[in-house]
Amino acid sequence: MSTYFDHVTQQLHSKIQQAKVYITKHNPTTGALAEAVLREFLQEHLPSGVSVEEGFIISPDGWLSKQCDIIIYDSHRFAPFYRAGQLVVVPNEAVLAVIEVKTSINKKGFNDVIRYFQSFEAVSWKIRTYLFMFNAPTLGRINAWFHSYPHPGLYKEFDHDTYQVLPDEIIGLDSSYQLRKSSVISDSDGMGYLSYFYSDQQGSAISALELFFLSVYGVVESHLQAHTPKKLARRDQYHPHRASTSISAIDLFPM
Repeated sequence: MSTYFDHVTQQLHSKIQQAKVYITKHNPTTGALAEAVLREFLQEHLPSGVSVEEGFIISPDGWLSKQCDIIIYDSHRFAPFYRAGQLVVVPNEAVLAVIEVKTSINKKGFNDVIRYFQSFEAVSWKIRTYLFMFNAPTLGRINAWFHSYPHPGLYKEFDHDTYQVLPDEIIGLDSSYQLRKSSVISDSDGMGYLSYFYSDQQGSAISALELFFLSVYGVVESHLQAHTPKKLARRDQYHPHRASTSISAIDLFPM
């Protein structure tokens, strides 16, 4: 199964590189293509009870999200309020996950992404949030960007409140990592992100795309199970047993 995701990772990169042969100086178009490529992958691999589209989220009290690169929502039980092609406006109770997609990112772009996720404070506890980067910076650079983030006011680090609206997971396709919110055990116990690195039963590295897919599928699976009386077989049972080979941590603030 891991070998399959290695091939798919190469295909996703290849689709973007093919477009760059012709589109060399228009980053917004390349970014839109990256979003479309990832949406297509997820739509092909997730159950038919959910849809994977771009658009906006609205709540009953009138809150409207910024535009979302990818919204995964329950399209079996909920219909969009509005649709124009692949762009939708959906009720917040239908949304399972939101994914922000970047082909590449610099420090300014990373700061913009943090502010983007902070705008979801009204509904962040209800949905799983992801930052997905095709050409990702190193974990060391991500760590440095977190610690140099320009917080408003006098308090210059993240705390429990601001931590809650950070993305739940940060995925780097290349370099390959999956950062997940977690407690961080160090000299002083804190909160931040951990990235586990695995090998499958054959000893080969497991790609970030596989870990990302299993995470998203798990969110969908839990939602479907909550509305299905029959016990569903877990998808991760079909993936090889994996043992952690190493861990990297980003420590943001003490508990």
